Amino acid sequence: MRIAGVVALILAVLTAAPVHAQPPGVQTELARAVAEDDLAGGVAVVRDGPELTRFAAGHSDVATGAGFAPNTHVRVGSITKTFVAATILQLVAEGALELEAPVERYLPGRIRGDGIDPAKITVRQLLRHQSGLPEYFDEITAVPAEPVTGDRLLDMALTRPAQFPPGTAMKYTNTNYVIAGLLIEKVTGLPAAVAVTARVILPLGLLDTYFPDPADRGLRAPLAHGYELVDGRRADVTDFNASAAGMAGSLVSTNEDVTTFLTALLDGRVVPAPLLEQMMQTVPMPDGDGVLRYGLGLARASLPCGVTAWGHGGDVPGYHSFMAKPLDGPAVAMTLTQEPAAASPVEDPRAAILDALYCPA
Repeated sequence: MRIAGVVALILAVLTAAPVHAQPPGVQTELARAVAEDDLAGGVAVVRDGPELTRFAAGHSDVATGAGFAPNTHVRVGSITKTFVAATILQLVAEGALELEAPVERYLPGRIRGDGIDPAKITVRQLLRHQSGLPEYFDEITAVPAEPVTGDRLLDMALTRPAQFPPGTAMKYTNTNYVIAGLLIEKVTGLPAAVAVTARVILPLGLLDTYFPDPADRGLRAPLAHGYELVDGRRADVTDFNASAAGMAGSLVSTNEDVTTFLTALLDGRVVPAPLLEQMMQTVPMPDGDGVLRYGLGLARASLPCGVTAWGHGGDVPGYHSFMAKPLDGPAVAMTLTQEPAAASPVEDPRAAILDALYCPA
């Protein structure tokens, strides 16, 4: 088999020396994921209080054979949702929004469509994917080539019928967070990206975390290139119209910054404790294999050893991420720079990395 040789190569090109002793299983599982699925590369960061450990496998740039530098920029995809949800909950704490209020109160006349009643969709249902609103984007929808706004993305969604009556089911749908961004803009008078940056990113000192400008299709250096298979061959897909992901998934960050954010969130330093408790009130995810439940922009993962970790995943072309942290353990953030072959959440190599960190044999 090719695995043994590739694993040896991956270990040889490991960059970014650890700050303290590494949990050995994390490097092993990261290397295994890259080798077995023949991925371009992967990077992970573990933060335990002030201590930081970095792991890497494969290449950040396949063309040059470069390894991964510290503070490597990646697209974190739907991890954006947790930043947006935290901003919404700050506004709830200030009385500018109410979780049980209908979205029609804040965006009157804006959300209309087949089977859609905005008077019955609450802010809570948006954040927990229980609105029943249609998805604006799917596998047969071309990514817009030009910069797009949240309003444009919402208009795309409203051409489709509702998926189910509000509150009767849960289905992960990016449209919910497009609307969450519009709510932020309505009540703050600021672009959603500006509001999230001012309220969450800058106060935590996340200097490597940013929303790309609408016309910006690349990443700041140092960066990891993203890759996917196109017609059976690996292609560089780093160039991407991030505005098409909007407040559902356009954020760029580093795994170092992501662990800082998640640690601060679960420590109660981003939203008040009562509203953090609201974030952690979850419902089952239909495709979560009984492992994943979803709250208000925050997911709960039940690991085989009984550990409960909180976090979120993120997938956009070329970047497949996850962040997680138990309430009383270290935080981890990871990115694979090519889509892994996984039939279910429990078979995803990102899950194996979590198990290696939190459930060592």
